[in-house]
Formats: sequence, structure tokens, C-alpha cells
Amino acid sequence: MSVRIERAHWSDPRVVSFREQMDAEIQPRYAHLRHLAPRVEVDPATVLVTLVATRSDGEPVGTVALKRTGAFGEVKRLFVHDRGRRLGVARALMAAIEQVAREEGFREAFLQTGSEQPQAMALYEREGWIPVVPYGPYAGDTALSRCYVKDLSAPFVAAVVPQDGTVDGPLSAIASLDAAGADLALLDDGTLDGAGGPSLDAPLLAAAAVTESSRIAVAPRVRVTHAEPFHLAKAIQSLDWSAAGRAGWVADVSESRGEAAAVGRRAAPEADEAWAEAQAVIDAARRLWDSWEDDAEIRDASTGRYIDASRVHYVDVETPWFRITGPSIVPRSPQGQIPVVIEADAAGPALEAAAREADLVRVAGPRAGDASRRVRELAGQRPIRVLVDLDPSQVAAAPHARSDDEQLAAWAAFVRAEAHADGVVLTGTPEQNARAARAIAGRGSGGTLRERLGLVRPISRYARPAEGEGR
Repeated sequence: MSVRIERAHWSDPRVVSFREQMDAEIQPRYAHLRHLAPRVEVDPATVLVTLVATRSDGEPVGTVALKRTGAFGEVKRLFVHDRGRRLGVARALMAAIEQVAREEGFREAFLQTGSEQPQAMALYEREGWIPVVPYGPYAGDTALSRCYVKDLSAPFVAAVVPQDGTVDGPLSAIASLDAAGADLALLDDGTLDGAGGPSLDAPLLAAAAVTESSRIAVAPRVRVTHAEPFHLAKAIQSLDWSAAGRAGWVADVSESRGEAAAVGRRAAPEADEAWAEAQAVIDAARRLWDSWEDDAEIRDASTGRYIDASRVHYVDVETPWFRITGPSIVPRSPQGQIPVVIEADAAGPALEAAAREADLVRVAGPRAGDASRRVRELAGQRPIRVLVDLDPSQVAAAPHARSDDEQLAAWAAFVRAEAHADGVVLTGTPEQNARAARAIAGRGSGGTLRERLGLVRPISRYARPAEGEGR
């Protein structure tokens, strides 16, 4: 007998009747445990969608709902009547509510059941849900609550790669992340005064890494405060060519007096000035990346013409810190615009710079969710992605966890949801990060970094409109 699933309302009499039947069936199982945890009631105002399953003869046989529980998209009140059991109704309802959650913008869905409902737990586990720590109103309840999570889209996984003064160390770490399915390596740079120990030029090291990897993108950290903007833009653009579109750039600043003294060109700026300058450098770099239109190269040996000069543009940037006439000396790279990464706290000039200029924002700490929400508010309609830090050595396990890898995957989903983030940044040792990436990463088909982030490749801002089109 076929089953049809339709949208209803939380107060629909059929749904109310099913909830009453569910309570009558389930509550006696917990009569001896009611002292352990209070009953959590559902606020109807938080219910986003309610579904009802009906048989081909019109008989209603089951229901399920999706609600917003703080930062979490939560599946609630799955119930199938006796008349609908062993017909695949529960599976159909779960598949339908997962699709609803995707349409509502959730990257992961959560649910809670009880310790005395082994059949329910078996169903969820068969459907690919994995145990997670109790969340939201169930937090801390490990006696009764059995919570689950399911990724609804492939998570974006980045990892920090520190420098150790050698070439082989970072290259080996990036190769391991590449094999594990990670999307992005954030390659740290050393300090200009050598205070952090010896290090190599991060963009050059990144160029070596991308030639020895097949999928992972690499974003070197470059502090703009003492860098020459034209050459910085050229280096990142050249990296994108070497990486076939797998380059990013971690834009950072230096407020260190030691670095300023080592360079000897200027005094160390305060944070506000440093990040104002950083925004100007990022904007100038983007103009330089656009200064060659996509079809500027002709490469016609018969006429000796290499470029169409009318499609190469001066950028004419003048700021309080530098002036650039341009154009770039590098043709427009595979991504057109290379994704810019900025690390931000919950407030301050870095967060404001991230909202205005970053494509990818890294947040961390107990206020990561505040930073994520604030940067999205400031960014408005501008597409922006957020990653939250995850230390693989600090994973909280669910009371019914089944394996270490599932614990990693579930914890990653938990911290992503809690921080309103699109993915995670692994911050452990190279070995810990590779293992965590193997457990978490979706192992998609790859593509450019922009494509993996869901960002379109923009045309050059200097490109002439096609015939018949306006600006």
C-alpha cells in the first residue's frame, strides 16, 4: 500500500491525536525514571513544519515535525500508528523531514529520544543518524536523553598547518589532509622578527604544496602591514595558477613592535589602523586580480599579439598607506577572485573587516556563535561563509557513542550548529587533524575553492558589457 506525505499543522487534530497516542504508549516506560529529568514541552511557536503520512485509502498513519531549538534544527515527535507499521512509513517520514530541514537552511538535523526506546534508536541508526551529546534543553541529561545528529550537506573541513622551520613538515601535513579529504589547509606564516622560530615564505611554501596535492586548497597567511600590496596580490594570484583554482589567502595584520622594528619602515599600528589598512590592501588586490579581463590573452603567434591591450586595465588605487597604478603583471587567475580568509572575534576591527571584505571567516572560542551571527548581520546580502575552530583532542562523547570516528563527526556537527557555522577548522596536531578530517570530511569531487564554498566566479569589474547589455 502506497503512502502519501503532506504538510499539516502542529494543531491539526490528526497530529494532536498522534501525539496523545505516542504519549500513552511511551510514558509508561519512564514511570520509574521521571525523577531524573523534567519533561520538555514543545513551544508551538518554534515548530517550522509538521508532516502527516496517509495511506492510499486516506487513513492517516503517522506524523513528524521540524522545530527550531536555539541554534539547532530539531526533528520532533516521529510517530507511526499500528496501521502504518512495517509499511516503510517511518523511513518515508524521516526522509521527508530531512529534506524539509535542508529547505529551511539547516546543514545538520538533530533529534532526541529516550533511553527506554531501543526500537527508535535502532531506526535512527539504520537511517544514518549518529549519537551526539545532549544539546539545547537536554544538555547534561545523560541518564535519559539519547540524542542524534545527521549531516544534511557535506561539511566543509579546513585545518591549521603550522610551520616548523622545514619544507617537509608542512608539505607532509598538507599531503595527509589531502588524502583524508579535507577541503582547505590554512598555512601559517612565521613572525618577521623571528620570535616564533624559523619559518619559510608562506606563499612559496603553499605553491610547493599544491603541486604535490590533488584536491586540497591551500591558503597561506600573509600579514599585510609590512607587505607591498602589489607584490602580495601577484603572489596570491600566481599561487592560484599553480593550484588550478585551489588557492586562498589568510589576510592578517601585525601590531607587533618587534616586527615593526625588524622591518624598520614604520611604527607598529594600533588595531583600528591596521585593519583599516588591511581592508584597503584587500580591495586593491581584488582590483588587480580583475585588471586583466578573462579574454585579454590572445597568444596569436601568427600576428605576434600576446594580449588585447583594451582588456587590460589600470586600477589607479590611492590610499593613505600606498598608491598602485597597475595593472597586474599576472593574467586573471582560474578563480578570478581568490577567496579571502579573515579570523575574527565577537567584536572589534577584525570582525568589521571580515564582514566587509572576507569570503571566509574563522571564529573561535566561547563567543564563536556571537561572532558568526554578527559578521553575517554586518555582511548583509553579501555571500560569506563561516568556519568554527574544533580541537580533535577535546571531543565530547555521547553516552551511547559507538566509535571514535562517529564521535568526531557528531561533535563537529554539534559545534558547527552551535556556532551557526558552515564548517570547521581543525586545530590539533597534524596527525590528529588528518584523522579527524577522515572522519568528518564529505570527500566531494573537489573543484576550485570558490566552488567548494558555493561562491560564483565573478566577471572582472572592468569587463565591458556584452552587446545589448547594460552595465
